[in-house]
Amino acid sequence: MALDNILGIWAAGHRDSVYSVAIAHDGQTLVSGSADRTVRVWELPSGDPKSILDGHSDWVHSVAISPDGQTLVSGSFDRTIKVWNLKSGKKIRTLKGHSDRVYSVAISPDGQTIYSGSQDATVKVWNLNSGEEIRTLTPHSDWVYAVAISPDGQTLVSGSADATVQLGTKGRLTGRTSDVTCVAISPDGQTIVSGSIDQTIKLWDLSTGKEIRTLTGHSGAVTAVAISWDGSKIVSGSNDKTVKVWDLNTGEEIHTFTDLIEAALSVAISPDGQTIVSGSRSYDIRVWSMG
Repeated sequence: MALDNILGIWAAGHRDSVYSVAIAHDGQTLVSGSADRTVRVWELPSGDPKSILDGHSDWVHSVAISPDGQTLVSGSFDRTIKVWNLKSGKKIRTLKGHSDRVYSVAISPDGQTIYSGSQDATVKVWNLNSGEEIRTLTPHSDWVYAVAISPDGQTLVSGSADATVQLGTKGRLTGRTSDVTCVAISPDGQTIVSGSIDQTIKLWDLSTGKEIRTLTGHSGAVTAVAISWDGSKIVSGSNDKTVKVWDLNTGEEIHTFTDLIEAALSVAISPDGQTIVSGSRSYDIRVWSMG
């Protein structure tokens, strides 16, 4: 694969660090959330701006797109979650309930439920259509940095500053000494991937909770992980100013992108597996071709 083909650097958009990127299921739309308090919508792969969603009063740390591509959800340090119409850019509603910063949001595979992780050490579950808070979970003893939901919608996974990964009611994955900053679940629902301040990426068997392997290679905190839609590759971003691509099945490091100016804070992979996107502390979004 020719992994060095950079398609674009979108530097004329956000005015602060880009903490989250997400690609819609159609592969044509990218959404980014930033410390500049805005959410931006872009066309892929051209980078043409489509809209700016303005409404948060503090950093936007996480964005998620519903499976049908109609709805966007954003989580912010202003302690709220906002639900937007992705096509029109209009705000549908604001969800309030967290008592501290919202670090992560995820949407269930059926598009009916929102999950949010917060600095208040809770995970909240919300009805996407009504905005009603369904329940509050307390799986951790410290900040919840990351949440993900399994493809069958049955297992909620969360990563925390308490150095653990929680598998809903199934148990807790331990073995780290530093904050778990990011989590992802493979499309077949078999593997959990987690990144940490300890500079490593760990793979776990979701059904048994057993560690499969540890990936080493980053020289800074791992800030973001994503899994390709075919389940074959992991992409990771790090404070070491690199984005790495790994073979999920073997743990082999396939490639390292090194032409970032500052830390890579967020990563995403297009549905066809041909495009990698990263958001950076240097305010820009970078797009690479894997074709």
